[in-house]
Amino acid sequence: MPADAPGPLTVRSCLSVPGARHRGTLLRAGWLTPYVAETIVRDALRAGPGARLELTVGAGASAADLARVQNRFAWLEAGGIDLHVERDGRAAPRWHDAAA
Repeated sequence: MPADAPGPLTVRSCLSVPGARHRGTLLRAGWLTPYVAETIVRDALRAGPGARLELTVGAGASAADLARVQNRFAWLEAGGIDLHVERDGRAAPRWHDAAA
C-alpha cells in the first residue's frame, strides 16, 4: 500500500426506519471494506426513503477520513435516506504491549 493511501477504518452503522410497519434497527460494525460498504448500501436501499443511516467511524479517524466516508455514501441521500456521518466521541483505545 502506498504511504499516502488511507488506512483502514472501523465503522458502526445504525439503520432505522421510523414509522415503518415493522420498526427496527439494524446494527453493523467492522472494518470498512468494500464488502461491508456494499452490505450497508444494500441494507439502506432495502429500507428505502425515510430511513436514517448513521455511520460512526473510529475515534482516530481524520477529517479526510470523515469526508471520504461521507462522499462514499452521500448518493443515498438522493434516494431519500437520511445520512449522518460522525467520528466516535470516545477516546481511541490505547494498546499496551503485554510484555511491558
